[in-house]
Amino acid sequence: MHLRCAKAAQDVPEPVLHPVITPHSGGIINTAANWNDILVRDNFPDVGQTPTSNPVWESPDIIPFGSDILDFDLLESSYGGPDLGVGHPVVHGALNRIYVRGKNLRTGCPASGDVRLYYAPGGLLLDPRAWTPIPAEGGGTTVPFTVRGGGREVPPGQICVSRSAFVWPSEVPPGHYCMIATVDTPAHPMPPRLPTFSSLVDYLNWVRYNPNVGWRNIDVIPCQRTRYVLSDLAVVNLNDTPTRFVFGVSGTDLPAGTATFSNTDQQAPFSLTAQIYAPGTDEGYTRSVLLPANYSGTVTVAVQFDQPLPCDARIVLRAYNPVTRNAGTRERRLAVPLTGVPETADALFLELGAYTFVAASGSP
Repeated sequence: MHLRCAKAAQDVPEPVLHPVITPHSGGIINTAANWNDILVRDNFPDVGQTPTSNPVWESPDIIPFGSDILDFDLLESSYGGPDLGVGHPVVHGALNRIYVRGKNLRTGCPASGDVRLYYAPGGLLLDPRAWTPIPAEGGGTTVPFTVRGGGREVPPGQICVSRSAFVWPSEVPPGHYCMIATVDTPAHPMPPRLPTFSSLVDYLNWVRYNPNVGWRNIDVIPCQRTRYVLSDLAVVNLNDTPTRFVFGVSGTDLPAGTATFSNTDQQAPFSLTAQIYAPGTDEGYTRSVLLPANYSGTVTVAVQFDQPLPCDARIVLRAYNPVTRNAGTRERRLAVPLTGVPETADALFLELGAYTFVAASGSP
C-alpha cells in the first residue's frame, strides 16, 4: 500500500490538482479547492484552500518557543489554538528555538517532506530578495518533518513537526522580522532558492496559491501604553512603474486613536494618518501615496490611543494597492472593495501585506 501511495504522489497527478506556472512567478500555483499534501497553515482556519483567505501573514505553525523544548502533546493539543508563538516572542541575545508544524492532508496515503525556515525584515510588504535561511540545531537549513516517535512517514490526518528546532541567528540585530516556512515534498517540490518576482501581482499569487508556504509577521508589544512607535517596517514596490499604496489600521479591543504612517526617504517622503475606531473592529485608511518604480524603503508608524492599550489587544497594519475596476483578470481575482478610503471611490484593492502586533503584559 505504501509503495503504491508513494508512486501515485510522484508519478500521477492528484485528480484535484491543476498546477500552472505563471510568468515571472518562479513557482507553482495550485488552483485546487483543497490541498492534498503536507500543509503549513497561514492562519488557524486554513485548510489548504486556494487562494488563502485572510489573514495570510499569521501562521500558527511557525512557533517561536524560546529556550524551551516543544512537547509533542502540546503541539497536537494546540493545533486549533492558542498561538503558542505569542507567548514566546523572539528575544534578542537569548536562545530562540523555532519549530515548524505540519499536517498531512493526503487522503489515504502517508506523506513525507522537508521544511526550511527563512527570515526577512518585517514590514507591510515583504521583499523576497531579503529572505535569509535560518539554521537548525545541529547544523543545516533543511529539516525533515517527523511524527511522534521520530518517523518520517506521516500518516493521513496526522500532525508532524520539524525534527530539529531552527535557531534564531544571534547576529541578527534587534528589530521587526517576519518568518517564512517552505515545505518540500515529492509531490510538490520546493527548491531552497526561493523565487523572485517582477510585479506585485506575481508575488501575491505566489503567496496565496501555495499551501506549502507559511508566513508569520507577528510581534509582541507591551500593553497599557497610549503611544507606540513601530519603526522600520519594510515597504516595497516590485512593479517597474510608479504604484499607489494605501495604508490601513485595525485590530481587536483597540481604544480610539490615530496611526500616522511616515517615511523620510527623499525618494518618497510622506506622512499619512488613519483613524483608529474603538472598539477596533473597523479599519481606518490613509490617503494614497505614489511610490517610485522598484522602490525599497521603510515606514514608521506612530500609534496614539486615547486610552491605554488593553492586554491581548491586537494592532493590524496593512498595505494596499488600489487598482481600477478595469484591471486585468489576475488583479481582479485578488482585489476586493474597501469602504472609506479617501479619493478612491472607483477602485478595488489588492492587500499587499500586513503586520500584526499583539499586546501582552511582561513582554520585552
